[in-house]
Amino acid sequence: MVAEKLPAQTGTENKVTLRALFSKKWILPGILVIAGMILLARLGIWQLDRLQQKRDFNELMATRWRMEPYDLNTNALPEDLKELEYRRVQATGTFDYGNQILITNMAWAGTAGAVVVTPLVLDGDNGAVLVARGWIPYDQIAKENWPELEEPPGEPVLGLVRKTQALPNGATATPPPAPQTEWYRIDIPNIQAQMPYPLQPAYIEMLPEPERTVNDLPIRQEPTPLDDGNHLGYAIQWFTFALILGFGYIMLVRYQTRRAAGLIKPADQESITTDA
Repeated sequence: MVAEKLPAQTGTENKVTLRALFSKKWILPGILVIAGMILLARLGIWQLDRLQQKRDFNELMATRWRMEPYDLNTNALPEDLKELEYRRVQATGTFDYGNQILITNMAWAGTAGAVVVTPLVLDGDNGAVLVARGWIPYDQIAKENWPELEEPPGEPVLGLVRKTQALPNGATATPPPAPQTEWYRIDIPNIQAQMPYPLQPAYIEMLPEPERTVNDLPIRQEPTPLDDGNHLGYAIQWFTFALILGFGYIMLVRYQTRRAAGLIKPADQESITTDA
């Protein structure tokens, strides 16, 4: 029959454990544990800050998305493209497939391919704008396959404005000596050299139409989902780790204190007693 602890005995052990926590023997480990708990809790707070930032970003994106599309045919691009960030833009004109280019070494779902970029000659006197129409696999990049990738004529283009893609660290790319079909980035200043009309200083990343399926080529990038991400789950995880560390430390001190008082026999002594 196992003897149950009396409330007075439990209260006495709690007092002994509390005194041990502030004893010289455990003061340094206790400081380290508290520092660890603070660090873990700070990581949880950081994740909550990230969560709020994500929600603020989602609110900004949703507000911009609900605005009427910015019309490139009647409005020039602003100098600061942040005014159009996450806002839809639209343009009407004629796609110039004769001057179409490919951005190579682009992967989609682990498959190598290229992004099709076609100049859209704008209606009116606004020149043209490059339109990234989507991704195609490498077995489709031959020019004889391009007519199958053309857009319905007369349909307006709806997408997001993107900055020209420059080399990292502000390096300047050397213009190619002759016109070329394959490029590694949408470098508008250098692409301009092989175009017969002025290009807008930014390009459009075309959005998928509501009726478009995920298998239609070229494959267009879906808009960024407006969710909270994993920040709340990570915050709970860090706070839980902090509690586990503190509780585990208290249980360790309690165990060692009871053992030193002879209330818990070492495993080898229990084995000897059982064998006897």
